[in-house]
Amino acid sequence: MVNTARAEITNQDAILAAVEAGKLRGFATDVIADERHYFGKDFHGESTGNATVDKMMALYPQVIVTPHMGSYTEGALMDMIAISFENFNDVLTTGTSRNLVEV
Repeated sequence: MVNTARAEITNQDAILAAVEAGKLRGFATDVIADERHYFGKDFHGESTGNATVDKMMALYPQVIVTPHMGSYTEGALMDMIAISFENFNDVLTTGTSRNLVEV
């Protein structure tokens, strides 16, 4: 199973239990909940403080976690900059934006 969408759409504990039980041969993901706390850090084999993330590391190579890199392509960065500028300009000039998120 491969998840490259959002961590929140999966039940990572259930996926890991399925891997441990042999119901799922493996799991690969480039997204985990609260990933900013884990990516880019070296825990030297020590606990991350998160049981789910620790289990992911313990289940390697059946579970592979890679950094979420999709937004680091030149095209994606250019789109983020252009869309952000358009949104900012729209709000300043019209008071709204087509990308406005209502809460």
